[in-house]
Amino acid sequence: MRIRKKEPEDVGLLFKRTKQEKLIFAFFFLLFAIYACVLIFPFIWLFLSSLKGGIEYELDNALKQAFALPDVAQFKNYFDAYSKLQYDGTNLWGMTFNSIWYTAVVTLEGVFFSSVTGYCLSKYNFKLKNLIYTIAVFSMTIPIVGTLGASFKLAADLHIYDSPLQPILSCAGGFGFNFLIMYGFFKNISWNYAEAVFVDGGSHFTAFFRVMLPLAKTPMMTLGIMSAINCWNDYTSVILFLPSYPTIAAGLYYVERELTRGYMPIYFAALFVSMLPIIIIFACFSDKIMKNFTMGGLKG
Repeated sequence: MRIRKKEPEDVGLLFKRTKQEKLIFAFFFLLFAIYACVLIFPFIWLFLSSLKGGIEYELDNALKQAFALPDVAQFKNYFDAYSKLQYDGTNLWGMTFNSIWYTAVVTLEGVFFSSVTGYCLSKYNFKLKNLIYTIAVFSMTIPIVGTLGASFKLAADLHIYDSPLQPILSCAGGFGFNFLIMYGFFKNISWNYAEAVFVDGGSHFTAFFRVMLPLAKTPMMTLGIMSAINCWNDYTSVILFLPSYPTIAAGLYYVERELTRGYMPIYFAALFVSMLPIIIIFACFSDKIMKNFTMGGLKG
């Protein structure tokens, strides 16, 4: 059997580099590897600290040996975290449940309504189109602290303060960062897709739900992942508007302020558990988060 000789284009990009380029590449690889280890180290320390006993943790801190390994791994701290840590009658199970429904509602509703508003403003012409777009962009330049008071009063006047209706209604506006991404995406999609639907007798709703929305699956999924990570870690909005429904982020914020001595390892165990969903999501979908929003479909 004749073996084809490798052509220059078959050789890896790294082997095409000169010796100086390889040295530069190796230097930056080592630099970023060290940077990655620096970022990972706090998570390793958190996990090891969560396996210590309460007295052992306090003693290590007193002796300035905070980075010492645990004498005996106390995995029961993870079970104690769900049974002993609680805020206002809600334990870690309840906080996790609140985080799940809060994240799901805000993420799904926010991405969907942003897609609707982005599609309508990018594909349809009407009198107030430019004004609405200008207001949407201008509202993003206003600091959040400048609107918190008005948002709080509005929620109180609508009787949705401290109610699950608050996140449901607050995400129905369809504006913000997600809106800008979806507006730009739909702006670059040819209207020929919709016209093909109209020729076949379809309506505007059919064009959006059956054609345009499936085409936007990639950016919507990316925005959904980013929104889910942000909602899971968000505690300020929950503290302000949903005090009776503490999520795992808001609940652990309150718990940390009321901890007694000996409970820090259990608290660290709860923190480590709270990070696992985000770490798993990012590990599984990091390529989708990083990739550019590009699409095609028309020929000729």
